[in-house]
Amino acid sequence: MTEAPVPPPAADPVSGTATRPATDRRWLVLALMCSGLLLAAMDNTILNVALPAIAESLRPGATGLLWIVDSYSLVVAGLLVTAGTGADRFGRKRFFLLGLALFGVASLVAAFAGSVAVLIAARVLRAVGGAMIMPATLSIIRTVFTDPRERGVAIGLWSATAAVGSVIGPIVAGAMLRVFWWGSVFLVGLPVVVVALLLSARYVPESRDPSPGRFDPISVVLSMGAVLGVVFGIKELAGHGIGAPTAVPALALGLVLAWVFVRRQGKLAHPLLDLSLFRAPRFTAATLAVLLSFFGFFGLLFFLAQYFQILRGFTTLQTGLWLLPMAVASLVAAPLTEKMVRNWGTRLTLSGCFGVIAVSLAVLSLIGADVPGWVVDGAIVVGFIGVGFGASVAVTSGSQAIMTSAPPARAGGAAAIQETSFELGAGLGVALLGSIMAAVFGNELAATTVVAPAVAETAAQSLPLAALTAAEMGAAGEPLMAAARAAFLSGISVAALVGAGVMLVTSVLTALWLPNRAAERAEAAASPGGW
Repeated sequence: MTEAPVPPPAADPVSGTATRPATDRRWLVLALMCSGLLLAAMDNTILNVALPAIAESLRPGATGLLWIVDSYSLVVAGLLVTAGTGADRFGRKRFFLLGLALFGVASLVAAFAGSVAVLIAARVLRAVGGAMIMPATLSIIRTVFTDPRERGVAIGLWSATAAVGSVIGPIVAGAMLRVFWWGSVFLVGLPVVVVALLLSARYVPESRDPSPGRFDPISVVLSMGAVLGVVFGIKELAGHGIGAPTAVPALALGLVLAWVFVRRQGKLAHPLLDLSLFRAPRFTAATLAVLLSFFGFFGLLFFLAQYFQILRGFTTLQTGLWLLPMAVASLVAAPLTEKMVRNWGTRLTLSGCFGVIAVSLAVLSLIGADVPGWVVDGAIVVGFIGVGFGASVAVTSGSQAIMTSAPPARAGGAAAIQETSFELGAGLGVALLGSIMAAVFGNELAATTVVAPAVAETAAQSLPLAALTAAEMGAAGEPLMAAARAAFLSGISVAALVGAGVMLVTSVLTALWLPNRAAERAEAAASPGGW
């Protein structure tokens, strides 16, 4: 079947740039945007699998290894606001293409890096590319899909892509490392980059803010410093607890810079970020929903990955396959979300999906050392499916509300708010739930009497250290490993129960805070993006 002739581009009255009609290859554009997002999402988890091989080859110190891991997420988080608003100013397609190109070049450099410094530099460059890709994809979808129903489905598939990318990253990396060297994990997405570049250059329409106003470099520096400080502080809390010497100062600095940034935006005629959007309850609630949507998702990934690999002895590939139910549930939920929002409204949809996450985490809290193995496995699968489904619905409906509440000309800035909320929420989930799990694990294992107190205190620092200590003790270490398993399962149970409580409170507050059906329809009708 041949396509009808494509009419010439018409001037978009909102963006001020030449664009194709929304019906022209919009689903191809969506596929290209999802492919770009998939690359960025996979990079968050794909490296963890290759770390042992990288450590053996490049022999980085503790600090070098830390920066190899954290440089990507820190730089991405710090640049999202600048990249999103920059896409509005200079062109969303242009930023997307440049981000893909940087990501591809950095992938080649990382794959063949001969030193720790080169690998870290390549990771930073990949992060710059990823930060340019992520908000551009969502803002382009917002521009291309003008029909509200189709836009809802498109945003649903886009949000599911982020969850799927995070889950399949370890699976792909594990499969690659069975055959190739560690650098191959950085080359997985290179064919996708090449194809996406070629097709996007031809078929993705350009759009930008026709009246961006004066550029304010001070706001750029403030936004980067604020987000970097907060994200770094959260990471330090997750990795080292409240006693980490840099955690509180970093958080304090980030919050102070955020306060200065907000004050400055209120005084500028053309702010870097239009914070007046937060005056709408629907926008504010949607932003918080996105922030909390993957709270439990990434919290689960953090401690259950250790459970599978250390306590169950699974390979990375096997661990990734156990995570697939979460990804499948996210994909199933994505196309259903638009209909749920249309039939039930954003309030009931968000409140309900947070309730689903709460119940799923509560089921996960039932696991323990004295629970039969089939019950533990069943609770994990149910938890994965429920959290994956609920998180996908929450982030999809929240993202749709964010993007439709913002003027199309400021779509990049709105997308940056969405992406930054996602990064902060994921970090908070790991920090809070991970810290609770670590505290319970440490207290229980330190109190064990199966080994000498000094040995127990050393093993109580982390599960990997407990496993290493038990292995060094030989047969005498078996009681220690059994105690570590019981303590770790107790930590998972308590952390899951706390997460369930947070999600339950969020569900109730969402039901009370968001406007009712009639008020939502009126607000949506008056918003720049419709509904």
